[in-house]
Amino acid sequence: MELPRVRRIPSPFLPVYFALGLAAGIGIAQRLFTQGVFTCEAGAWQPAPAFFLLPLPLCVALSAWGWRHGRRRLVVPGLVATALCLGMWRYGTNPFEACLDKRDLAYYNQEDRYGLSSVLEGVIVGYPERRENYNQYRVRVDYRWSGRMKFPVRGIALVRTAAGRLYRYGDRIRIRGVAATPPVFDDFDYRRYLARKGIRSIVYGAELTLLAEDGGHPFWRVLYGFRARASNILTDAILGPCHLLARYGFPGLQCPSYAALANGMILGIETDIPRELYDRFNLTGTSHVIVISGSNIAIVSGLFLLIFTRLFRRRRGPATLFTLAGIALYTLLVGADAAVTRAAIMGGLYVVALYLGRRSTALISLFIAGLVMLLLNPLTLWDVGFQLSFMATLGLILFSTPLQRRWQRLLGRKLPRIANNLLAEGLLITLAAQITTMPLVVYHFGRLSLISFLANLLILPVQPPIMIAGGLAIFVGLLLLPLAQAIALIPTLSLWWTVLIVEAMAAIPWGSLEVSAFGRLVAMAYTILFIAGFLWWLLRQEQGARSFLPSAWRRPLTFAFTLACIVVIPLWSVATVWENRPDGRLHLHLLGREQGVSFFIVAPDGRRILLEPARDTSTTSAELLRRLFGPLPPLDLVVLTRPGVSASPNGLPAYTAMIEPTHPDLRVGSRILLDEGLSLTLLYRPTQGRDSLLFLLRYGDFTTLVPFENSQETQQTLLPRLPAHPTLLIAPYPGTGAWPHPDLLRALKPQLILLPDGVTYPPSVRKALAAHNPITIPHDADIEIISDGKTLRLLRRTYAHQGARD
Repeated sequence: MELPRVRRIPSPFLPVYFALGLAAGIGIAQRLFTQGVFTCEAGAWQPAPAFFLLPLPLCVALSAWGWRHGRRRLVVPGLVATALCLGMWRYGTNPFEACLDKRDLAYYNQEDRYGLSSVLEGVIVGYPERRENYNQYRVRVDYRWSGRMKFPVRGIALVRTAAGRLYRYGDRIRIRGVAATPPVFDDFDYRRYLARKGIRSIVYGAELTLLAEDGGHPFWRVLYGFRARASNILTDAILGPCHLLARYGFPGLQCPSYAALANGMILGIETDIPRELYDRFNLTGTSHVIVISGSNIAIVSGLFLLIFTRLFRRRRGPATLFTLAGIALYTLLVGADAAVTRAAIMGGLYVVALYLGRRSTALISLFIAGLVMLLLNPLTLWDVGFQLSFMATLGLILFSTPLQRRWQRLLGRKLPRIANNLLAEGLLITLAAQITTMPLVVYHFGRLSLISFLANLLILPVQPPIMIAGGLAIFVGLLLLPLAQAIALIPTLSLWWTVLIVEAMAAIPWGSLEVSAFGRLVAMAYTILFIAGFLWWLLRQEQGARSFLPSAWRRPLTFAFTLACIVVIPLWSVATVWENRPDGRLHLHLLGREQGVSFFIVAPDGRRILLEPARDTSTTSAELLRRLFGPLPPLDLVVLTRPGVSASPNGLPAYTAMIEPTHPDLRVGSRILLDEGLSLTLLYRPTQGRDSLLFLLRYGDFTTLVPFENSQETQQTLLPRLPAHPTLLIAPYPGTGAWPHPDLLRALKPQLILLPDGVTYPPSVRKALAAHNPITIPHDADIEIISDGKTLRLLRRTYAHQGARD
């Protein structure tokens, strides 16, 4: 009897090709929308998203005909064309800039030209977040009030309120505030960042009124309630052994930071991690360990599979179902962001493959996970976390095995087994992931960490104990907290080691470099070449080739690649170092905000000094420096300029040395030498009251008074002692309660005066200032003064938003 003919699958990589085609279609559609081919303007052509599906029947027919008739060369192009159409259609249904109508909340963003508050009503639908200075909620807005009329609307708003009472998921609230379109900053598109999460309106400084409790879905109420309970248990479990270790003299413990890190690593709650510590993780390229990632999901999947297999006495069906349910619940519990969802889908596919008794192909699972995520939300393609997670996994799949083989052949046999296993798993896996992720980090963040490889190598081995023992401590703590605290000793020590290494690495000078535009261009070229090489590798695999290159091409291409590396890599390194070198000029940054100004000095040799008024403000100097420069190594010096006021540790960036107004060696006339030719000379030191220290900053012929915030009486007292004709006078900012005395202006005769906008000086002072033709500057931006000692230049820069943690 003749057996029926079974058609071979045209290619084992069909999911890969389909996912790549879908991503390309999404990218093309986004480009068409950006270029204005499709627009929401009245009278313009506004096709429905289904317009992109018109070629779909032809593409499907081409692929099906090729499959049926054994024409493999038609199957893949037809499949890719089908994916292109679907990708363009999917983006059209959910673009970054959606077309709005009167039913959409975002339609009314900043409707009132004077910024008057409006009243909204809705339900909290996300996990409430308590930040240092404010609380933050995701609210599904159902109604909008106009006068005494209530109109239905739809949309998600990000609502920020002053720190205080924290409302819960499901609470129905009334919001009084101004719904605004999220801003776009110079180096960060906060609007698109929130659009990926379905948020197109933001309300700052809102006033909330509770209308009803226990709304929302019961499932989410239970899940978020457990998350909050688990967070409290984990915090108590970590703090117990940590305080005990501190009592017995264990060095360098930061107990609250360890508890906050554990919450981020296990439960995805990062809001309590000190920003300075978060910056050090960014600086050393290790921030991936404090967020939920693929390694966490792999551990959870393995534990669930082990537990349920034992529980159901090796009955694979129920064990598989409960394992998949456990993975899904954990993913939802920790927030289900793009990187976690990608890892969860891959983990679920692996569990299903084990149940079916088939060999799980990691590469296929990775692209299926990406395919599912792009279909669910096409804007995920621009999620940096998703990009890094996807590329890190791809690097592990492609390079870990070849690297381990070469390691075993060259060094593995010469080392003891334990040392070989530790180095092979830690060193080579880290290297495999960084091959594909480092160019993306350079391109997106403009920084190249020279110490990330070593830092990751030292801290990665202690991460699994944090996850496993920390998770166990949560469940044990539900019944018996003292036993949970004993178990939590393991993650506490692991966290101590992690923070110790990260802080030591972050303190290394030149450990992280700011990359020039040329460096970003090289990173982009590297990524494009890698994608092209990956496609070539797929074609070679289709042909059954054992090597990446044909034998005839191997020698010339290897020579060309080596030559390119010899030329490009040193050129990139030199350009990066050259871009980061001190330029031999003074840079004085005026970090202005609502309640005053801080002075950030970058000396000609690169040293960094902060003059800090230590005034209570909602926006700290540390936050402003992060927005301007990203993660910074510890500052060389911080000078507090007001006596009797201590700065909050969270408000200051990390520093090496500090001078307070009560320092015994700080006397009138004393000088602080910051660099050759650059000095701060103390002109006035108050003994009490709200007055400020006053310094003369001198670099060559350039002089200015900082911080000029003294009272009228003090200014009159200082008249005989102040140097005449300073190069620059920076008038007091709003919120300082000070203004320049008219007699002082006439006596000093400064060459240039900078006048912040928004000040409310007396009329006589304004008249005296007008005689000097001052330059008006914004009070809520960074004003950079650059001087070579003879000339000066002014630059203005707005603050980027701290979107990475919102």
